[in-house]
Amino acid sequence: MAHCARTESRGFALRQGHNMNIVITGSTKGIGYGMAREFLRRGHNVVISSRGQQAVDAAVKKLAAEFPAEKVHGQPCDVGNYDQVQMLWDAGAKAFQTIDIWINNAGRDGIQELLHEIPPDDYSLTVTTNLTGLLHCNRVAIAGMRNQGSGKIFNMEGFGSDGSTMPRYAVYGATKYAVKYLTKVLVKECKDSPVHMCYLSPGMVVTDMLISPDAQQDPDWERKRKIYNILADTTDTVCPWLVDGILKTTKNGDAVRWLTTPKVIGRFLMSRFRKRDILTPLGM
Repeated sequence: MAHCARTESRGFALRQGHNMNIVITGSTKGIGYGMAREFLRRGHNVVISSRGQQAVDAAVKKLAAEFPAEKVHGQPCDVGNYDQVQMLWDAGAKAFQTIDIWINNAGRDGIQELLHEIPPDDYSLTVTTNLTGLLHCNRVAIAGMRNQGSGKIFNMEGFGSDGSTMPRYAVYGATKYAVKYLTKVLVKECKDSPVHMCYLSPGMVVTDMLISPDAQQDPDWERKRKIYNILADTTDTVCPWLVDGILKTTKNGDAVRWLTTPKVIGRFLMSRFRKRDILTPLGM
């Protein structure tokens, strides 16, 4: 009961503008960086992280030029390395005393080819990042939040989470399907605990992961480009909405999903009457 009361009081404080401490893996670029920036805009504290120290330093420097430097902390972390994940938690706790929100955003798509054409080293790295890394991060964050008495964890869904399939996405899609299963289990394991385990789905966002230079050389690029122009959005559009949704969650098992099935259907229907083009302004 004490745990529940504490969690509810923290949620109430949050709605009243309480400053939260957030760790985001894979946050030196793309959606992770976009979310970090939006949390800072709302006055919260953020720990930036990715594999490379140089990338972390550059992202922290850029954010510290826009927001109070004491609100931004950086810590390199390869999520596939358990010890480094623990160091990320420890660094965040040292910088901000508690970690209120942990977002598992780090991910890798790897080489987009038929499975038998992908080098084993490449798909092994994707599995290590997207699945083993997710296990490491959840283990560390759940233990830390149980110890401190509260906290929310968000696991990032992606293509394949809902069971959708596509050639050349066997490895990435399989790991994201596993994300959905793992999160469902952890929601049950966190029941009656001070930890809220939640889902996060950004939909189709224009980032280096979605649209790489190699992807634009794909013979099927023009067909994919049409779909992206119907369904995809920029980080500037999606990240503010995601952050607001994250901050509003109140229950274990909550989901923050941008591109829902009704929205997908609506966009395809509207595409008959209104051409939407977000790629051309981006030089794609």
